[in-house]
Amino acid sequence: MTRAAQIAWWVEQVETTRRAVGAAREERRSRRPSPILDDEEFRGRRGRVGPLPTPPAAVQVIRGTTICGGQDEERRRGLPAGTGGGSASRQQARSSLGRAGNSGGGGSGLGGGQGDALGRARQIAAGYQPAVIKVVSFARGVARATATGQYVQREDVPLETHDGRMLSDREAVAEEIKAWSAGFEKRAESQDAAAMRLTLHGVRDTPEGRALYEQAIASGFAGHRYAARLDALPSGALEAQLVVAMAGTARERFRVREERIGVGEGGFVERRLDPASEAAAKARIGEVTGFPVHAISVVPGASSHGRDGVTYRLGRLIEKGAATDDRGRAVANVADARIAAREWGPSLRSQSSRDTMHLIISAKAGTDVEALTRAARAFLHDRFADHRFMFGVHTDKEGEGHIHAHAVITVRNEAGQKVHPSRDTFREWRQAYAEHAQAEGLKIVATGARERASSQSYGPRDKAIVEAAERPRPAREVRDRAYAADPANRRLIDNARQRIRTARANPIRLPTTDTERRAAGEHTAVWRQVVGEHPGNATALGMLARVATAETVGGILHTISRRVGQLTTKEDGMAITSDQMAKDLAVMNEAVSRTSDLLDGGTKQQFQEASARYLETLANRIDLQRVQEIGVEQLSRREVESLVGVNADRLISRAQEVEARETREAASAQLLADRAVEVERRQEGRGRADPEAQRELRSERAVVAGTQQAAAREAREAAAAVEAARVLADHPAQPLPIGLVQTDALGKLRAEQERVLREIEAERGEAQAIKGQRLT
Repeated sequence: MTRAAQIAWWVEQVETTRRAVGAAREERRSRRPSPILDDEEFRGRRGRVGPLPTPPAAVQVIRGTTICGGQDEERRRGLPAGTGGGSASRQQARSSLGRAGNSGGGGSGLGGGQGDALGRARQIAAGYQPAVIKVVSFARGVARATATGQYVQREDVPLETHDGRMLSDREAVAEEIKAWSAGFEKRAESQDAAAMRLTLHGVRDTPEGRALYEQAIASGFAGHRYAARLDALPSGALEAQLVVAMAGTARERFRVREERIGVGEGGFVERRLDPASEAAAKARIGEVTGFPVHAISVVPGASSHGRDGVTYRLGRLIEKGAATDDRGRAVANVADARIAAREWGPSLRSQSSRDTMHLIISAKAGTDVEALTRAARAFLHDRFADHRFMFGVHTDKEGEGHIHAHAVITVRNEAGQKVHPSRDTFREWRQAYAEHAQAEGLKIVATGARERASSQSYGPRDKAIVEAAERPRPAREVRDRAYAADPANRRLIDNARQRIRTARANPIRLPTTDTERRAAGEHTAVWRQVVGEHPGNATALGMLARVATAETVGGILHTISRRVGQLTTKEDGMAITSDQMAKDLAVMNEAVSRTSDLLDGGTKQQFQEASARYLETLANRIDLQRVQEIGVEQLSRREVESLVGVNADRLISRAQEVEARETREAASAQLLADRAVEVERRQEGRGRADPEAQRELRSERAVVAGTQQAAAREAREAAAAVEAARVLADHPAQPLPIGLVQTDALGKLRAEQERVLREIEAERGEAQAIKGQRLT
């Protein structure tokens, strides 16, 4: 069969499938009404739902259009060049969508159409709230999907399904998910970390033998994250026990295969690395150590999935002794294992199928709940007509300023396509939801964060983390306090707190790229027009101030970065003198100072941090240029310290900030430990002897031990921060001693200090090279 005949056959098959899916969609749209609603009310609501979009043509499907509107590049490359990839159809569809969206935006009154930026700005000024849609999580398998559905059904909120049925209890939710599971993904999760045993046959437990093993481990598993422990066998030989991340650099991934040895009851299954993986590891070991390849054995053990799997495997590894990871750090306890698992996470390239998606539609408190329910129903039937879903509306957070519609949706639709939400997908979803909400009389508009110069928001997961740490739930008080006291969770909790603080303060988002700066200029012009139409509108005036500030400050940062780039090179073929650089630095410092005075809060901090990076680079170059101009070719230690002195004030200020923060955290940790002791004493004072009371008492004692350890650790870190600030003030050019780097903040400070020194050395080398060229 020719390629053209194959394509024609495939077109015919896709057309047949499309007709079948269309018929199923129409049948679903005429679903049974909810038993709570009478027929007349149901028909009235159904009539307000807009028509579904026209299904794409078959040729568009086979040429790469996905459910989210993206293009399947792999499929497109496999088609003949003459097919065109379907881009014209997509562009035509988007153009028609844009024309439809712009239909109401031509007027000058507030509340004009939302199809363009001006229309959306008018609606925001008229009191419309932004459309908010988030995907909170994905779930794999029946158990996780059921847990998500039952969470959505909490507080006995009835859930409505895709075909209009009402699920009133947890059992009904479980049965519904079970019915969905026939379409769930059957592919197994990726195996991301495995236990392995490395043996160099004949190597004895001697210092030389241990050094040889260290070389073998580092070379054989190069590019992979790993932790290893050396064991001395009773025979006097050595053996290495490891946990290795299966994914490595250069797209290498170790793979394990299982072989059946023997038959019947006497048979067993043996795990082995696949030939390519085993050959690669042994070849690297042999090349570096000179050890014969035939005397090397790498035997894989059990494997696990994801970061939790890494934590479990590392926990098993250190049961018989501490291990050392690929970066020379010790893994000696569960906390070390958790920290290592987090660090390994980005390199695991973990793969897991997704069966359901948990989506949230948010609205401000005071929004009509019935209208929101109808809008959510219409949106779900519009965008997920071929998916199974259940949804319900929660008002328990109305006191905190918002209500939510939660939906659990199957990722795969009836045709087998899966949802892979992207930024464009969320934009389309917000647009569709806003249209349905407005049809129900709600003042909701689809707008973007850039149009309001808004900072990144935080998610429900951040809020749940902070609430569990700060306000333990009554039913899980002991567990939540243990979670907050665990050192492995400290960074996670701190990051969640920071995201919440930033979102609540909502500092102006400064544009950093050319695209963002152009967008800021366009949005400034839009809001300026709205203010011109309605000069007394407070919302419009506030938005204009935000976006105009973003445009202006972003332009200042761009100008500074461009000028610094020009000054650190040659200008018009002539070398730039240190005096010329110094004059420009003074002008830029003045501009930064004046701009900073006009800003406040997080916006001011963003600007100062961004501008400081450019000005520091220029200041270092000026000093090096001045030194070179007077003929100095080698810098003494004192001269280097004088150069670093340009940055010393900022580094010392940063060290003092770290010191203050660590001191506060130490005091907070001590307070938490004192509270835990009080709870333990109250528990002991009750004098109960039943098994449950004894278990609670043991849990309390474990919490007390954990909080006291955390308090002691925070005190050590605070002392290290105090000493680091002193050392840095006395010797700004001397890197902080590694023994003082006990926190991430001090580690970043030391790295920044080293970066300054490296820049000075690099600039000096470059200047000497230029001088040498001039002399020759």
